[in-house]
Amino acid sequence: MSIPAQSAQTLMEKIQSLPTERIAEVEDFVDFLRERTTARKRATGKEPLDFPVDDSGPWPEGLSLRRGDLYGDDGR
Repeated sequence: MSIPAQSAQTLMEKIQSLPTERIAEVEDFVDFLRERTTARKRATGKEPLDFPVDDSGPWPEGLSLRRGDLYGDDGR
């Protein structure tokens, strides 16, 4: 993605007018934005995620996941 030359020039002038430590912050922020863009591309399915898979076996017979069965029914 490219930006118009005038916008790029204006941005460069603004960055150059900052103190040195602020320029480092701008650079860190740009790196963050690049990483976030890369992560979003992966999340959209363009690059598959590789999560580990743990198999705990089949669910026990008669397992109930009702809240009352899990935590009791003391009204909370």
